[in-house]
Amino acid sequence: MTWTTQPYTTLSDVKLLLDPTLGTTDDAFISTLILDAQADLDSEIGYSFQQDGTASSPASRLYDGTGNSELPIDDLISLYGGGGCSPTPCGAVIETYTVTYLQNGVNWVLGATTTRDITADIQLRPNNYASRGEPATKLIRTSGWHFAEGLQNYQVLGIFGQPILPGQVYPGVPNDLSRACARLAIHYYKMRDTAYADMVQEQGNVRIHYTKDWPADVKRIVNKYQHTRFLTRTR
Repeated sequence: MTWTTQPYTTLSDVKLLLDPTLGTTDDAFISTLILDAQADLDSEIGYSFQQDGTASSPASRLYDGTGNSELPIDDLISLYGGGGCSPTPCGAVIETYTVTYLQNGVNWVLGATTTRDITADIQLRPNNYASRGEPATKLIRTSGWHFAEGLQNYQVLGIFGQPILPGQVYPGVPNDLSRACARLAIHYYKMRDTAYADMVQEQGNVRIHYTKDWPADVKRIVNKYQHTRFLTRTR
């Protein structure tokens, strides 16, 4: 898999929020904190805002058939558009199956294993996923046939990950998540001022609390995206 490496925020973004007059002394340190913040956000949310595969070079994933009418898949932006195959659409969903036959009217015997292209029979779900700015999370078959139970007997080719939406400063990264990454990097940076310990300071009549815990606004953004994608959702 070759994932994109789109940054969620940049050094200049963080310094603009932190202190526009800040010099370059801590640039390397802040750049490291940005990477830490992005990795921590991905880990806490449960997935990354990157893409795997392109239209001309799709990523390939294998899935176990469930014996049901739906096949849960990883977040999918689009199926492979085919190329050199006919009829279209084709080349995006391949089913592997084994023929069985009754031998001498007594025993069922496994025959040859073969593959077939079922792309033309596939629809992406949930309904209206693209208009909501979400990836597809499962496949269904137009014919109504079930996905045969098996181990890695379905291959899906396409672009996996999170969609690029209009207005995003960094393609594929929601703007509020970009802000959360910058805020978290600044939070990590400011922890150094308190020797990485919780503390309270009095400044005039203002009581300032520095804490090691994540800022509340960052937590709210994380919570928002933690509940966005589930392989088993039914809508």
